[in-house]
Amino acid sequence: MAELNLNAGQQPNVKAEMQAQAEEWYDLLPVEKKLIGYSLGLGILLLIIFIVGFKIL
Repeated sequence: MAELNLNAGQQPNVKAEMQAQAEEWYDLLPVEKKLIGYSLGLGILLLIIFIVGFKIL
C-alpha cells in the first residue's frame, strides 16, 4: 500500500497519493471471475435447498 510521506509542516499531495493508490488495483483475471461466479451460484443453490428442506420438515 502507498505510504503517506509527510515532512514537518508540509501538506500531502492528494493528487499524487490518489494516483499511487489507483495503480495498486488490477482487474480480475478470468479464472477469478469464474471462481466468484461458482461460489455465488453454489451459495444461492445451497440456500434454496436449505429453505425448501426446512419447509418440508
